Order: sequence, then C-alpha cells, then structure tokens
Amino acid sequence: MVIAHVLSSFFVGGQEVLAVELATRQAARGHRVLAISLAPTVAGTLSEAFERAGVKTLHIPKRGPTIDVSLPVRLALAFRGNAVDVAHLHNQMPLIYGAPAGNLVGCAVVATRHGLIEDAGRQPWLRGHAIRLVAHLVHGFVAVSTEVAESTRASGVATEPKLVVIENGIDLGQYQARPDVRAAVRAELGLSADALAIGTVCRLVECKNVGLLLRTAIPHLSPARQLFIVGDGPERGALESLASSHPQGRFVRFLGQRPDVDRLLTALDLFALSSSTEGHPISVIEAMASGLPVLSTKVGGIPEMIEDGTTGFLAPVDEPAFAARLATALDQWRGWPEMGRAARAAASERFSSETMTDRYLALYEKIMRSRQLPLQSGGKWKR
Repeated sequence: MVIAHVLSSFFVGGQEVLAVELATRQAARGHRVLAISLAPTVAGTLSEAFERAGVKTLHIPKRGPTIDVSLPVRLALAFRGNAVDVAHLHNQMPLIYGAPAGNLVGCAVVATRHGLIEDAGRQPWLRGHAIRLVAHLVHGFVAVSTEVAESTRASGVATEPKLVVIENGIDLGQYQARPDVRAAVRAELGLSADALAIGTVCRLVECKNVGLLLRTAIPHLSPARQLFIVGDGPERGALESLASSHPQGRFVRFLGQRPDVDRLLTALDLFALSSSTEGHPISVIEAMASGLPVLSTKVGGIPEMIEDGTTGFLAPVDEPAFAARLATALDQWRGWPEMGRAARAAASERFSSETMTDRYLALYEKIMRSRQLPLQSGGKWKR
C-alpha cells in the first residue's frame, strides 16, 4: 500500500512521535509511506526522523488563520500524484482538510483521535462545525484509549462500526533499563549514586499542567532528591520563575528539548506526569518500558495503562490529592524497582509498536476490501 500520514506539523509531540513510529514500521514492512505537514513553515524537528526511515516528506501549508478552501484540493493533488491508497489523518486540522481530499481521489480515509481536548484555534465553533461536516467522509476512526473512544462516541463524531480503539505502541527495545548507561547519564547530571531522580518528559504547555508537579514536588527536593524536566514550550519561562521563587527550586533542572530521551530515562527512579488532559501518552509508555514506576494524574487513558500501587501511583487533578500521592510514593521509594519491573512487563505485553502496526494495517485492509477500493499504486494484496 501507499500510505500518507497527514499531520499539523513535524514538531515534537505525542501524536507526531507516534506517527513517526507507525510510519517507520510500515515502511520497514515494504509499504510506501509519506508524511505530510500542514504547518505554515517547513520547520519541524521530526522531518529528519521520517526521512531516515525512508518516509517521503511533503510540506503542504494551510494558508491563513481561518478555513483554507484550497487546501483539500492541494492535498488531493498530492494524494493523486503519489498514488496514495490510505490517507491517515492525525487529529483535527488534518481531519478537516484530509477527509475531503481523500474522498476526491478515492482513498481509504482513517482518522486517529489522540486525546480528549484538542487545540481548536481562534474559532472553536467553526472548527467543531467543520469536523461534524467532514466526519461522514471518514471510513475508520481510531481512538487511542477507551476514554477517548467514549468521548468520540458521545460527541456524535463517530460511532460503531467505524470506531475502534488501537493503543499506542513504541519500539520497546529502545527503552529499557541499562545499568551502564544509567551510571554514565547520572554522572553527566551530577547525581550521586544514592540520590533519587524524579523526571517528566512533555511539551511545556498549559494542558500538561507541569506547575502542579513543581508546586507539590519542590518542598521534598534536596541534593539527594532532584527533579528533572525534559521538554520545551511556551510555559517554560513561567515554570522556571516558579522554581526560582523557592529556595529548594535549585534542585529542579530544566533540560529542554532532548533527542536522547531514552538515555535520560535510564537515569531516573520515578517518572511523573501531572497533565490535566491526556489521550494515551507515549511518554508514559517510554517510562514503563524503561522500568520506571509512574506517578500520574488519572486522566485520559492513563488509568488503563497504570495499575495504582503495582506499576505506579495515580491521583486526581487536584493539588492536595496529588501532593498526598506524591508523598506516599516518596515514602515507598524502596519499592520503586519492583514496581518498575512490573511496569516494564506490562508495557512489553501491551504497548509494542509491532502490535500497533499490525492493528492499523489490518484496519486499512478491512476498509479497502469493504469499500472494494483497488490499490492505486498498482500493487497486489498480500495475504
């Protein structure tokens, strides 16, 4: 098959990282894969990752701050020119423009919803209306968790039989406990052998709610108990100011956007996420695969991923409750290695990128067969 993944941009985020992993696996299985960015500018740190995997990248920018009536036509021309069989649309903007484009050229159209709340831009009512308008043009909706599926169903955007749940997956071999790497990275970070390292990996944006983690963690920090924040975004300045306003804030380290997250995770003892909304976060899977227990808010698909008290610690999006759960986790630090091993086992069983790829390819084929769509590239189906 020829598969086109359409994304809002090639900047690092959960859905973009997922698309890179899925596209990489599909290309490795012999499919021809494209990745299309709709961002106004060409910039995007993941374009090189796509290209290293043998995935062709295209930049077809959305023009203007409101509806761009030319974009479906320009996307359709790209689909036609590359003989695309499956247009895979990730979240809102690609859905709005990619669904009409795919139907114009006879593609199978699949849309993945990666979270509960998505950026609606400056005119949320217009975007919401546009989504409802194009939803009937989608042949298969994918939700990354049961809660996301329930939200999608309740909104009326998609119902059975179009709606399925496919959990995210990663390359489990890339993320695992590595004692030799752990020692080297901890030395780079200036951590003593017996210090406890808590860390998070996320975009520093409002919905990630990193301020909650900072406010609750700072009172517990010391040279022997430090917090590492990996990622960047518009909230970084405010978060750094929050940390610097507390004497113990000097034990908070902002590491910025890093290409070596797998190495950094080996240096941690506990992974933390304090988001106010989530879908099925890749960062949690990476942490679990690295053998880390996870402290997280109970949002999105996270309660389906983490077993409270066994593979991590869960709390509501409530500061006193989150603070209390963090305190409990810190009191039980001697049990973290055992919880981390349980987390690794759970990730190995459920969150393999191969399993995810199998399920997406099976969905593509099911849609094409049910709609009697020929392979536009002239290839043949392989059973």
